[in-house]
Amino acid sequence: MNILTLEGVGVSYDGSPALEHIDLAIPEKQITAVTGPSGCGKSTLLKCMNGMITSERGAALQGKISLSGEDIAGMDPQELRRRVGLVFQTPAPFPMSIYQNMTYAPKYYGVKGGERLRKIVQEKLELAGLYEEVKGDLKKSALKLSGGQKQRLCIARALTVEPEILLLDEPCSALDVKSTAVIEELLMKLKKRYTIVIVTHNLAQARRISDRTAFLYEGRLVEYGDTEKLFSDPEKAETRSFLMGNFG
Repeated sequence: MNILTLEGVGVSYDGSPALEHIDLAIPEKQITAVTGPSGCGKSTLLKCMNGMITSERGAALQGKISLSGEDIAGMDPQELRRRVGLVFQTPAPFPMSIYQNMTYAPKYYGVKGGERLRKIVQEKLELAGLYEEVKGDLKKSALKLSGGQKQRLCIARALTVEPEILLLDEPCSALDVKSTAVIEELLMKLKKRYTIVIVTHNLAQARRISDRTAFLYEGRLVEYGDTEKLFSDPEKAETRSFLMGNFG
């Protein structure tokens, strides 16, 4: 079942096209990887999925995006971003304690009561594989965590409001091999509960963890399908050339 569909989606900045006529269906509770060379529109595509693109200066969005059959254009932006969470490339914890980072969004959306908040904090940190590492330091500044821990905190923080979809923009680009492996293992577990869309330059990563892969080039969706088939037997010459490392 598809949870998010894009029909004829295009984006331009001050009249200059960044994405052109994207048709894409994201299946529920799977990992969909979006890959392609730098500047091809991958991050722009993610921002379309949670409506953030409409708040960018000079950006114009065309086409239709539906979440569980509902056109997101008619949805309250805050509710949309609760249902479709976005974690950016560079982990950006708020300059406050780990606990305050984790309770910020639930409080914003009306969750009250210390015990309920504590349960949310523990559950989501456990989901992110971070609770055992920080349970004695929840009052510590989140800025003092390691890079890998910061990224897992940001993922856990996004989960505190129970999104249906989790968007991740190059979540491992600044991490070492060990931290990357931890994040990948985490995402494989999370897809049992959440739909995940990940932008990645790392082709090996896309092949390891995703169920489906979309290849973007110069703002166009060149190819989209089952990950193993796309990597082993791509239909398009541009896809084959990219996978061979001829450009990127």
